[in-house]
Amino acid sequence: MRQVASPLTRRVVQSVCLLTSALLAAPVLGETAFTPPDPAQITMLKDRLDPLQLLSFAAGYEYCGYLFQKDDGTLVFTDMVRGGHNGCTPEMPENGLTRIASLHTHGAYDPSVPAEFPTVRDMESDRAEGVNGYISTPGGRLWYIDSQAMVTVQLCGLNCLPQDPLFHAGDDGPIAETYTYEQLKAVETLQ
Repeated sequence: MRQVASPLTRRVVQSVCLLTSALLAAPVLGETAFTPPDPAQITMLKDRLDPLQLLSFAAGYEYCGYLFQKDDGTLVFTDMVRGGHNGCTPEMPENGLTRIASLHTHGAYDPSVPAEFPTVRDMESDRAEGVNGYISTPGGRLWYIDSQAMVTVQLCGLNCLPQDPLFHAGDDGPIAETYTYEQLKAVETLQ
């Protein structure tokens, strides 16, 4: 039986393809060229982040964890842990698993905290751990961090994932589709 992708999944894959084409056609960013995420990973991540978004909004905290690969190639998530209002440190699982990516929510909407894009700290943490990263925002955006190229790409925009009912679009200013590490540093100095 053939599986049919949902309209949202098709839009996400189309967005990744367009962004990947643009980034691959551009000069090398950072130390290495951008490597797009696997569409199957994106689907898994969205399914995992959907309920975490709602929990994050209700509790007012960030939630985080890792995506790992077992020796047999199977992808699994660690238990997701509750962080603070402005940060989260995931727990490391047992040996025998290869870390693929970090993932975390950016918590509940707070007009005084820019949260609609990854932070410099998010990129630096992923780079230091040698993993890529996925971040969901109060507005329902999903971001991917390529920690080797030090580039982040918005995989899908507002309402792609559950959105905090208190969210107000525009509070973080214009949101680009991609940011390099240096661009994020510049944005953070303006906040």
